[in-house]
Amino acid sequence: MTGHPTLAALRVPGLRRYLAGQLPSVTCSWAQVVALSWVVVERDPDALGWLVACQFAPSLLLGPWFGAVADRHDRKRLLMLAEAGLGVVAGCYAVASAAGILDLPLIFVLAVTWGVINAVDTPARRSLVPMLVPSSAAAGASALSGTVLLVGMAAGSAVGATLTATVGVTITFAANAFSFFADVVLLATIRVGPSPRVRRAAGQIRDGLRHVGRTPELRAPLFALAVTATLGFTVQVSVPIFVRVSLHGGPGLVGVGLTAVTAGGLVGALAAAARGEPGPQALPRAALVMATGLAVTASAPTTAVALTGLVVVGAAWSAFIAFVLAILQRGDPAMTGRVMSLFAVILLGGSAAGAPLTAAMISLAGPRAALAVSALATLAAIAGRRALLSRPNVGGASTSSSCHERRPGPSDATPRSG
Repeated sequence: MTGHPTLAALRVPGLRRYLAGQLPSVTCSWAQVVALSWVVVERDPDALGWLVACQFAPSLLLGPWFGAVADRHDRKRLLMLAEAGLGVVAGCYAVASAAGILDLPLIFVLAVTWGVINAVDTPARRSLVPMLVPSSAAAGASALSGTVLLVGMAAGSAVGATLTATVGVTITFAANAFSFFADVVLLATIRVGPSPRVRRAAGQIRDGLRHVGRTPELRAPLFALAVTATLGFTVQVSVPIFVRVSLHGGPGLVGVGLTAVTAGGLVGALAAAARGEPGPQALPRAALVMATGLAVTASAPTTAVALTGLVVVGAAWSAFIAFVLAILQRGDPAMTGRVMSLFAVILLGGSAAGAPLTAAMISLAGPRAALAVSALATLAAIAGRRALLSRPNVGGASTSSSCHERRPGPSDATPRSG
């Protein structure tokens, strides 16, 4: 299959069906986020943070183990089971809401259940996508998947607000449940080759960690992701406070600021999809653009300049994530589930740890200083990535056959195109 990786990926019927199921599912999932947040805030605003913790903690604690599970089993079947499970949880929200028994304890139980199932869903999904297309189109498939995710997030927020205000949270939960079961039906129609299963054995999680540790082309982007997710992309905390304190804006402007980041993210995803396979310099360039956007926002004299900077930040962060995923998916197929679970743990863990760190930094030095530190941290992440790529492999083993992101050198006159 020739041509641009993204166009080549779109020609594959299985990927088109996968994306057709994902778009409504992601949209309805984010509609549920809005509805559930509204339910919790009505009961106790202080409980909203605990709701987020209940949803994310299982991925942080169980992610690596479920990554090994994804490598041991058929990934399509595992994803179908996870999607069905998420649909059941959404249905439980709908039934409990209709019965008038959706109180905080039940919400927390369902949120933890959702988090556990989602911890299975993430590595299964991430490792299935490259199996749907030829290897030459894997980067395009990853970028398209990320684009669908961002479109669904943006649309879902609006849909959730509209449904919650017009027909209520019960219908919103029910719509999400239906979207998951519809996705399961579409997944069942996709023909995909056998998953590269790994036999169950002791120490498989440690094997996955060691594989990343001794493979510079994997550990370097994961390190850059960890630093950037923790200290670089902190907009969920820094933007609202920056808008209120530095720009003297109200809730409306806070929404505009976050929308600017989301809109930029969609642009970045489309740009990554258009680029296709990332070359050796794609990741550092995305980080440099992101650092520039953060610096512009930190020093912005007007609201218009600040919003422009936030659009740039969102676009660069989205491209950064797409490039990291494309690089990680080039590795050993038998390790993909564990590598993808580690990606999810780092991304979620970095975001969870970065929020209180950013809040403390803002309290000490103000939101502009926090944004400036984020810019410096993003640059430091790429410097660390370069240092890790330059270190010899542990044990002196070559990894060139398992991962294609090569260190730039005299023989690399032209980076890989895409």
